Amino acid sequence: MLRYILSRLLILIIIIYSLISSLTGCTSGKVTSDKTESRKIDSLIKVQKLDDKGILVTFGYDAISAINTKKGIVIIDAGISTGLTARYKKIIQEEFKRDDFIYVINTHGHNDHCRGNSVFMNSSVAGHVNCLQEMSGQFSDPEKAIRNLSRIAEDYEQQLLGIDPATREWEELFTQKIRYRYACNDLKNKVPVKQPDITFTDSMRLDFGDITLEMIYFGKCHSNSDILVHVPQIKTVFTGDLFSEYGRPGISDTLMTDKEKWERAVIWTEKRMNNIEHVIEGHGRILSVSDLKQFNSNILRRCTGEYKN
Repeated sequence: MLRYILSRLLILIIIIYSLISSLTGCTSGKVTSDKTESRKIDSLIKVQKLDDKGILVTFGYDAISAINTKKGIVIIDAGISTGLTARYKKIIQEEFKRDDFIYVINTHGHNDHCRGNSVFMNSSVAGHVNCLQEMSGQFSDPEKAIRNLSRIAEDYEQQLLGIDPATREWEELFTQKIRYRYACNDLKNKVPVKQPDITFTDSMRLDFGDITLEMIYFGKCHSNSDILVHVPQIKTVFTGDLFSEYGRPGISDTLMTDKEKWERAVIWTEKRMNNIEHVIEGHGRILSVSDLKQFNSNILRRCTGEYKN
């Protein structure tokens, strides 16, 4: 009887040990997997210098720009998630050897440009007044948004299967998967979105001593809050999602309710054209002055009814 009890006890010990070993192995594997993915993310974050004052940080279609001024660092747009933007912030700190982030400028109120605002909690956030309503309205149904973001991330995950990790296609799919997964995590964790505390309706100018930012409301176009940001000292204009390569307009408001504002913004841009060398669109593509000129032409033609997609 004693031998039977001892044998059963030994079997039980073996089973328990196996279960513990299995669980430990899973945890270890998960940690290793997370570290590998984290290193891959870091390797795909790109930094481009605009000049000695400005840099552009991108991760696939996620992008933020940083301008080093006498009074502190100014950020243009803040990315789709706090998780990724926290990584960008560290890179910017290392690049400029300082950590005094004083301003974030949102080119418009869409989530993929302002969700990372919360990483800069001690900074002022500036944008068009319509950003306030636009930001608040995007997640009126958080659970639905979480489902949508999870589905998008999973779709990218499925597309990655069978694709060679050494290819550009794999990198594009991977960065998209990470972008949407991190955005979903912010919603799941109920991370608050820091909204602009400085807003304007028409135009605004910020002076940082050695650097000035000139901003104008473009009018309702891609969003309700599109602005152009010109930085004369680094000969750069930030255009948000107003247009892409070859000046292709990103127009959501097909009724053109603000076309008078569009025309005014084109004139504003034309006056500054001789002091523009870099055109940075909202997802990190560096466009040419020719693209900007073509956009202006397309907008004017659209306003007169001559432009067709």
